[in-house]
Amino acid sequence: MPSSMSPDYWDLRPREVVELYDARIKFVRLAVLGDPGGEVVFYSTDLGIASVNGGLLQYGGNPGAAVIVAEAMRDGAVVSRRYIQVDIHREAASALSAPILDWQPSGNVEQAEDGSWHFRYFDRWYDENGGNVRAMGQLLSNASLDKKYSLVFDVWGQIESVHSHSKDTLEVWVDNEFLRRLNPLDDVFGDPAFPYVIPRQTVRVDVSAYKGWQVTLKFKWDTVDETLQRFEGWYLTNIRLEPNGG
Repeated sequence: MPSSMSPDYWDLRPREVVELYDARIKFVRLAVLGDPGGEVVFYSTDLGIASVNGGLLQYGGNPGAAVIVAEAMRDGAVVSRRYIQVDIHREAASALSAPILDWQPSGNVEQAEDGSWHFRYFDRWYDENGGNVRAMGQLLSNASLDKKYSLVFDVWGQIESVHSHSKDTLEVWVDNEFLRRLNPLDDVFGDPAFPYVIPRQTVRVDVSAYKGWQVTLKFKWDTVDETLQRFEGWYLTNIRLEPNGG
């Protein structure tokens, strides 16, 4: 039976749907590329946002984010998984009065083609268990906080399912002060062959305590160890400051 380290090649199209909410229900025919090596079954992390029925992806009735999980089944067991990210979002509130943020990456952080920031694993080589070396990085921006703000951003990704609360961490800092870890609060004790999936969500972190300060906003990425590195990592986009209270 193939493992997650050497699955049959297959993929899904589309892999992502990102659209503005217009209250219209839409249907898209899914395409399975390659050979999954078994029957493909689908389930959604939020049926109110997106679902799959009869090979059709349905979405658009409600705003929000969901992940469609496709599992290839063989002899009653899951042999591999693929994912479709669905994000039906409302237009962002105007942030013209907020400071402009100039984000600077370092370490294992890079900007993807769609403009999102990718906090990624080291991927030049892997050992037989899918590990290699500890990966770290930061995304920094200076900001002058003339009023009370919240740091707002969209986040999603895939990290390891073992010790997912304390490994492969993405944290929010202001200067040298820790504010929030974006990992699940508790370990999910998942199958190490498969990732823990972080569905796309909008996060708000209150930074109003720093009103009147010139600060450095930071996202810190750290795998903490060298094991279970063959996943996607974290993604951030739409990072902005929004005044508290509108």
